Parts: sequence; structure tokens; C-alpha cells
Amino acid sequence: MPHAPVSPAAPAGIPALLTLFQPLARTGFLPPTAPLLDLPGPFQRLLDAIAALAPAYQGSGVRAALLDLDAALGDRRDDARQLSPAQQEALLSATAILMHLFRWNAVPVPPVRFQERPAFPPHLRALFRDLSAAHDLPACGTMHTLKYLNWRSDALTPGEPYHAGQVQAGQVRIAHNWHVTPAGDDRDLAGQLDLWIQTFVLTEARGQAVLTAAAQALAAAHHHDRPALEAALEALHAAVQAMTRQINALMRFRVVRSDLWRVFIQPTFGWGLPVDGVPGGPVLEGASGLQLGGTQVADLALGVGFDSNLGRALRHSRASMTPPQRALLNAWEPQRNVIRAAVLDWGGSRARDAFEASLDDLRLWRVSHRERGAVYLRGDGREHVMASTGTQLDPGTPHEQAFRDLMNERIGETQARTLRGPDRPADL
Repeated sequence: MPHAPVSPAAPAGIPALLTLFQPLARTGFLPPTAPLLDLPGPFQRLLDAIAALAPAYQGSGVRAALLDLDAALGDRRDDARQLSPAQQEALLSATAILMHLFRWNAVPVPPVRFQERPAFPPHLRALFRDLSAAHDLPACGTMHTLKYLNWRSDALTPGEPYHAGQVQAGQVRIAHNWHVTPAGDDRDLAGQLDLWIQTFVLTEARGQAVLTAAAQALAAAHHHDRPALEAALEALHAAVQAMTRQINALMRFRVVRSDLWRVFIQPTFGWGLPVDGVPGGPVLEGASGLQLGGTQVADLALGVGFDSNLGRALRHSRASMTPPQRALLNAWEPQRNVIRAAVLDWGGSRARDAFEASLDDLRLWRVSHRERGAVYLRGDGREHVMASTGTQLDPGTPHEQAFRDLMNERIGETQARTLRGPDRPADL
């Protein structure tokens, strides 16, 4: 159906905003080419070192071996600048993992390590900072570097373009695992880390459909096209369902074990060290679920605000995303009420039902996340240290109620965008 004339009230910024979807159209917040699994010349030694260090990471520690590797590596920044973009991303991921291994040294992590500021291997540190700056990312591991560049799929060719729909459960696994499962050990820490990486890669793959449907809904709202708005919001509802079901399926307690996650997996992703040259400034947080792009896209499509404590942390987390992702989310936020306003003003009952169903599913996922997250944080009931990942929970203190409070604020912020009206709240 041809588009109707543009409504006089249509925001002038929407056409420019829609162009920001284009670099993310195929893969959403995953990298645009399948991660490379090998690197040329001396850089392959860095990839190989990840698995080689795994026994020491669960033993006496990795620092001595990493200092030896660093001395053999030397200054390779000029060589790294000659690599292709895909090779640079693979190298960025490898250096991020090795920096995290050095930062924590061994698991379980002793409490003193949270306050320690180690002297990192100089060549590795320089290479990592150079690559991070070139990609406009903070100099610590992020969701992008530790997870989204660290997977392989039986269905994809490394280094080649793909579509997020090709990223399916049963085919995805971690590319470079820094845990090992000793013979006779039933904890399977390598398998647990693999599942943790899979959880986010597969969820973000489903988030690509959220992105596509949201872009279609924005375009329909801009063009005052009711049939297109109805179709886009129904597609958005299906995509939000698929995304939230994916993460819930993998975070069942018998899949990713809360006791092992809390002690061996979660500290690996924290960073908790300040930016170099900024004494007393905010710490870099590391890879956090707050950096999951698909859920932020769903929030923006449905007009959910970012004024709660967790909402502000979500906005802050964009600094750890790639520049195209950051640009889209930041430009979209001032326009986040466009779709909702169109639904209320002229969208009709079909669009209202699809919008409300999408919002309900997002809210219900947050209720589920509150309950499951509380169990993960509670663990075995004993006090454990925790790395800082976005919400700045203090190490060594009970986190369950603090997490519940944060999630309740975010659930309320999500529910506030309902079309039902204040007299018809949804049950929490």
C-alpha cells in the first residue's frame, strides 16, 4: 500500500534516525561478520594462550605465564594497525580476555583482588589500549569484546557476512574458553562458561528482529500508515517474545548453575578498575547484561523511560557498545514516544493490542529476571565476593535485595507506559 502523506506533526528527526538502523540491519548488535578464529603471525599466540592458561586460571594463577608471553610478544602495535578490520576485532577480543585473566589471576577470586590494581604486562596493555581506542571502546572487556566476538557457529564461515537469523541454538558455542574441566570433575566449568556466552549471543541474535520491527514501526508512524504500523507492532510482539524466551530458556537454573556462576564465572567479566589518568574517577565496569542491545531497542520502541537507577545504568552502558550502536540508541531516545503516540492518536485497536502485548512481555521478562537474578546472587547462602558489572553492587555484601529493588523500579518504569491507564495496572 502506498504511504499516506506525511503528517504535519511528524517529528523532523525520524528520517535521519532511520538511517542509523542500516549498519545494524543484518545482525543487530552482533558483529557484522562471523568472528575470525585464527590470526596471522605472532598474534595467533595470543589466541592460543587463552586455552593454554585455563588450568593455571583455576590453579596457581596466570600472571607469571602472561608476563613471559608479553616479553616474547614485544611491541606489536604497528603490526596490528596493518590487520584487516575483522582481524583487528579478533585481536581486540583476545587481548581483552587476556587482560581480564591477568586482572583476576585465578578463580575463586580472593576479596583482596577487588582492591588491587595490578601492573599489567606492558606490551599487552599497550596493544589492548591502542585497539580499544581505535574502536572507540573503553579499555576493559565489554559484552562486545568478551562475548560477541568470542563465538563460532557450525553454520557460518569465520570472517564472512551473515544474518542474525542464521545464529541458532545447537550450532553456537564459545570460540576461546578460559576455563577447563579437569578429569573426573563434575562441575564442568568450561561448559558453564560456554553456556553463558551462548546465552547472550543467541539472545542478541533474536534481538535483530526486534530492531527490524521497531524500525518498521517508526517509519509507519512517521508516514501515518496504519496498516504498516499494525503489521510492524505485531512483528515487534513476536520478536520480543522470541528474544525473552531465548534468554529465559538458557538461564534455567539447571542449565547455568547459580553456585558455579557466582563463584567462577561472574567475577571473570568484572573489571572494577578506574580509567588510567583519572584518579578517583568512576571505575570501568566490564561486560554486563546492561549492554544487551535488544532489550534497549525494545524499551525505546515502546517508550520506556530511563530515569530509574537501573534505567540510568542502562543509558550509561552504551559507552561499552560500538559507535554505530551507541549512535542509534542515543539518537532514538528523544524520539522514544513516537510509536506510542501514533498508537494512541490514530493507530486503532489492532495496533494498541500489539503494542500492549509487547509491553506486557517485556515487563513479564523483567519480573522473571528479577526472580532468577535474585537466586543467582543468593547462590548457596554464603557470602561471596562479586565483581562490579553495571549496578555497582559492593563486593562481599548481600546483593539479593538490592537487585530486587533495582528491578522493581525498572518493572514499574516499564509498566508506566501501558495504554490501559492508571486505573488498570498489570500484576507484578
